[in-house]
Parts: sequence; structure tokens; C-alpha cells
Amino acid sequence: MLKKSLFLFSLILLFGQPVFADDITAIGKYITVFNKPKPEQVDLLHQTIQVRFPQNVMTIGDACNDLLKISGYSFVDINKRNESLKITLSKPLPLIDRDFGPMSLKDALTTLMGPAFTLTSDPVSRTVNFKLKGNKNHE
Repeated sequence: MLKKSLFLFSLILLFGQPVFADDITAIGKYITVFNKPKPEQVDLLHQTIQVRFPQNVMTIGDACNDLLKISGYSFVDINKRNESLKITLSKPLPLIDRDFGPMSLKDALTTLMGPAFTLTSDPVSRTVNFKLKGNKNHE
């Protein structure tokens, strides 16, 4: 390890620019970037959002759909939603939730739905759904 460090340090002194491994690229004298996707690009539900919902967003369902429309995800088909979820989505959006973030998309959706639900997702179809916690009969 010491030999490798000395070798890299020698190259830096010789050429004035560091030489990096395959997963890092120097794009300037002092700037480097990783050649890997960001974690939020790999798991879209972890992307950071910040939003102030427009006045036409009136319900929790409107707010969730507004968040999902640019995320790469959508809600499961309405026929696959349980009755408790349908009721909650139709409730008015609380005033406190009109200005949202910064937080992950997953946290935003979970916060909007409240503690009674657990977020589930299907990364293949890129859909989200909510299951009622602790009550298997309402799934």
C-alpha cells in the first residue's frame, strides 16, 4: 500500500495532476467526479424533493400524484388500492403539508399518507402502493 501511495504521489508531482482509478475521472485540475450513478438515480424513491404544492392540489391524492409525476413512479391501478387508501387519498391536503421538503420522495409520500400506512413499491413496474399497517384484511 505504501509503494502504491508513493507511486501515485510521484505521478502527481511529475504531471501536476492526480491519476485515479477507473471509477473516478479528473475533469479539471482540482475537480474529480465519480463514474457511477448517484444513489438516488439507482433507487428513485430516494431522490430528494422539495415542493410547494400549487393551489389546484387539494387532496392528499393530488399531492402524491404531483410528487410522483416527475419521479419515474406512479400509483398502482386504482382497482388494486385498498378502501382505507382510497379514503385517505381523498382527504384534504393539510395546510402544514403544502410546503414540503427537502426530503426523500419515499419520506414525502410516507409523511403525506400518515402513520397508518406502509409504503410498498414495485421497481419493475415502477409503481407504489400503501398497505394498512397491522391489518392484513385491508391489503
